[in-house]
Amino acid sequence: MHYAVVFVLLLSFIFGLGLLARRLSVPYPILFVIGGLLISFIPDLPRLTLDPDFIFFIFLPPLLYIQAFFTSWRDFRRELRPIALLAIGLVLATTVTVAYVAHWLIPHFPLAAGFVLGAIISPPDAVAASAIAQRLGLPRRVVTILEGESLVNDSTSLVAFKISLIAVTTAVPILGGAWLPGTFFYVSLGGIAVGLVVGRIIDWIRRRVIGDGAQVVLTISLLTPFVSYLAAEPLHVSSVLAVVTTGLYLGWESPEIMTSSIRLHAQGFWEILIYLLNGMIFVLIGLQLPGIIHGIATYSWSELVLYAFVINATCIVVRVGWVFPGAYVPFWISKRLCRREPYPDWRQVFIIGWSGMRGVVSLAAALALDGYANFPHAHLVQFLAFTVILTTLVFQGLTLPPLIRYFGLSDDGSAAQEELETRNRMSDAVLEKIAEARREEKFPVAVIDSVEQFYRERALALKDDLADQLGWSDKRHHVLSLRRLHHLMISTERHTLVAMRRDGLIGDDVMHKIEHELDLEETRLKI
Repeated sequence: MHYAVVFVLLLSFIFGLGLLARRLSVPYPILFVIGGLLISFIPDLPRLTLDPDFIFFIFLPPLLYIQAFFTSWRDFRRELRPIALLAIGLVLATTVTVAYVAHWLIPHFPLAAGFVLGAIISPPDAVAASAIAQRLGLPRRVVTILEGESLVNDSTSLVAFKISLIAVTTAVPILGGAWLPGTFFYVSLGGIAVGLVVGRIIDWIRRRVIGDGAQVVLTISLLTPFVSYLAAEPLHVSSVLAVVTTGLYLGWESPEIMTSSIRLHAQGFWEILIYLLNGMIFVLIGLQLPGIIHGIATYSWSELVLYAFVINATCIVVRVGWVFPGAYVPFWISKRLCRREPYPDWRQVFIIGWSGMRGVVSLAAALALDGYANFPHAHLVQFLAFTVILTTLVFQGLTLPPLIRYFGLSDDGSAAQEELETRNRMSDAVLEKIAEARREEKFPVAVIDSVEQFYRERALALKDDLADQLGWSDKRHHVLSLRRLHHLMISTERHTLVAMRRDGLIGDDVMHKIEHELDLEETRLKI
């Protein structure tokens, strides 16, 4: 009964905080964390102790998988150099710097424990980066780099975390060990290989069950990230990279095998699932504060505030200090790079440096220390990790919008232009196919004329957009008026349908079937 109450309370919090975030136009991860933090102080609220393995397995695979699934492989590959510099180089630089700062700052704090702390708080969060970056309307390249970094950096940080834990428990030196690079490459390349194998197997299965309905395909889709994650575990390779690779592979292959009906079902299914998972994990982050504070009673608040301030400042300064050399030094070294890529805008570079929000992985790794009874200063490490999550999500997340407005950054419009040009080319191809059908006389002339009229009207609107996206014309006015009239007719049909259901003239099964058809028709009018 205890867990049932907590589950219902979580859903209620997610509903209320999500509604408030929408009204305030605040990215929901920020408000969820603040809300969870405030809720944690409610007296007699049931406490939920999180198992880190539960977080890693239940929350992380689907969140990473669906983000990778919808990641553009073309853009990811194009920005692989800056992504790798952030996801590997910056994570390791942050880990090392935080380790030495903590070792110097905190009395009797072992250097190996500092590496554990650094590995925990080094990776920005995939969910937070995606939710905040896309909402702010940043240039496409900035969003690609931030999302790509957050997909890959978890693997680097978790490898560093596991190696650091070994150093704490076995007294094996971290730096200078010949086995370190080999371990990292084995874990990373092994995870990618497992992800590709799982992706190909799932793809083979989906092609053979695609005709069995949306329920079967969606069940396979839900199982996929967990299968990929579990397949990597026995081999001791990166489960994170396995899930990401599987998502990238299936996202590339899916358009050729998924039917429109299944895609519509999948979109709604994954949207609500990911929203609920995101909401739960960020609220749970906030709810962990009382338990963490209970474990650090031996420290004075002045000490804790000092430690938290220095560690947070270190994380922010290291990231901002890393992104500028990482952006410009390659251009100074390679002339070919200057010809191939645009010279980085310092404003975009700074925004990337300021977008280091931590989240799910840092929380789970910090909570995993509870399983090591002899780990020194475990509760202090958890407290510092929590403050970094809270500070980066709230402070940096809330200051990003005014910074972006101050710098005058906005969506560069490249995606919208690509969309418009793609629709125009598709329209030309359809009109060519209609002309071919007319020559072959396979269909009645009246049918061809009717279909041709629809596509020619849509083509006129598209070509008008390409000619003058800011202007207006009689052709465009005609097409838009036609669409508004179509929407009015669909609204009338929908009202009649609901009225018949309400009057008991039809059953819900008939209502839902026709309602789905109206939804598809209304969606088509938006194209």
